[in-house]
Amino acid sequence: MSRDVQTLQIGAASVSVINVDHIPATLKEWIDLPESAQTPSIAALFEQSFSVCVQCIYVRLPGLSVLVDAAAAEPKNSVGQAPGYHPPPGLLASLAAQGVRPDDVEHVVITHGHGDHYNGATIERGQRLEPAFPNARYYLGRADWEQERRQEALRDPASLDSRTLGVLRQAGQLVLVDGNRELGGGVSILAAPGESPGHQIVRIHSEGQTLYCLGDLFHHPIEVEHRSWMVRWADAASNLRSREALVDAALTEQALLVATHIPGIGRLERSASGLAWVPREAS
Repeated sequence: MSRDVQTLQIGAASVSVINVDHIPATLKEWIDLPESAQTPSIAALFEQSFSVCVQCIYVRLPGLSVLVDAAAAEPKNSVGQAPGYHPPPGLLASLAAQGVRPDDVEHVVITHGHGDHYNGATIERGQRLEPAFPNARYYLGRADWEQERRQEALRDPASLDSRTLGVLRQAGQLVLVDGNRELGGGVSILAAPGESPGHQIVRIHSEGQTLYCLGDLFHHPIEVEHRSWMVRWADAASNLRSREALVDAALTEQALLVATHIPGIGRLERSASGLAWVPREAS
């Protein structure tokens, strides 16, 4: 198994967490640090460059096959990486290594309308763009689809939106989601606005065990400890409400968590300072 793939069992659900890219970043590029919090150690952390993963999650249950986010590596992210760097194998290759064909995937949940969550939703075959998962329904929050800037982008045939979401819409495979939605087998889409108006997360519950796929509800463990710290493009009030709802549920259910940009699998744990993200040992 590739080091970019982690697997776990949630009751009857087989789950694979697949990293498809590494994005060089610093926290200061994302978050406006409150002046009251600018201690030397925190300031140093915000200046530190680190590599951000881009994780997709594949869930297989008896009679159900679900992919959470369909991302692809961006060539620009390989620039400036350490010598000898090779990007991860990619989503389709990683799925194939586990015996999963594109035709097998029935549902693709796009957590929100930021390109690193859906830029692998289509694939070029010959000179034609087609859905990468030809038998799947793709679920996007309606509020993200209806954003004015997205509708403008969809009118440009060369835009990422046109080449992915537009293709899915034309193929009749894009489903616009309002609120929560059950996919069956204990898999649910839950509205969690804030990162974007239509941001949504996925809950997997099987045989008394629970896993949440968080999208960009949190980008870094420091946002778990300081839940009012968030990326500057988020709607702060709605994002905080979504975070607090997830925290309450995850602690009650002792749930495992996967966030797109926090490596691997984690859980929440009460700490002396309030709350912490605790990584699960890789398998």
